[in-house]
Amino acid sequence: MKKILLFSMLGFALNMNAQSVIFEEDFGIVTANTNIADHTDFENGAPIVFTGNATLRNTTPSTGYTGASGDACVFIGAATPQQSITIEGINTTNYTDLTLTLGHYKGTNAGSNELAIEVSADGTAWTELTYTRPTGTNTSSWILVEPTGTIPATSNLRLRFTNPSDSNVGFRIDDLKLTGVDATANTKNELKDKFKIYPNPIADGMVYITNQNNDELNIKLYDITGKILKNVKATDKVSVQGFSTGIYLMKIELNGQSITKKIVVK
Repeated sequence: MKKILLFSMLGFALNMNAQSVIFEEDFGIVTANTNIADHTDFENGAPIVFTGNATLRNTTPSTGYTGASGDACVFIGAATPQQSITIEGINTTNYTDLTLTLGHYKGTNAGSNELAIEVSADGTAWTELTYTRPTGTNTSSWILVEPTGTIPATSNLRLRFTNPSDSNVGFRIDDLKLTGVDATANTKNELKDKFKIYPNPIADGMVYITNQNNDELNIKLYDITGKILKNVKATDKVSVQGFSTGIYLMKIELNGQSITKKIVVK
């Protein structure tokens, strides 16, 4: 994969900002033209599914915009039958103000927005997003596009990119990013304020939790690779005896909501 994400779980778990990256895809690396079904280097695995008759290519790699990853991109040619790529399995539940951006390349200066960008909550009814890009001399290039329109909050969002067979323009896409405002952020912040942990760093093998209502909490402890080390019920303290010196994540769950805090064992 083109991106090496060190400590990604740690960074995500501790980010309490309501603006979140929900989905990203840079399409990895290929050494030759590759069918979607044969590509093994997508950035996302299950439950994300990629289908269609477009191809992954390493020619004309993305460049010229912030975040351009180069290497593989999706080529969606002007052909009969029409070419497309569909991505499904993106969970946008509980998000608002959903925004999609992508690297977009057109094969001719005259081309603009012939490539259809659509969204669907059920795979049957599709809504097309709208965008335009410059035309004329030297506009056959990569740019970052932000289509406008309503993107649904759903447990299985589908994205579809289709080149009509009569467009006469080849297109490439790369670096898809879907962001949104986390509608549960206020609840998470309330939990963050409600539960405090101490001491931190931890020196005596015990981490304590302030819990004003004496609620029974589900506590999960992870190492920084995401491996779960302990899953217990507790109200005010959890033992970390036997844990090696280092950084861990403590996930506190209550009534279907959760927060994650970083702890340091000395």
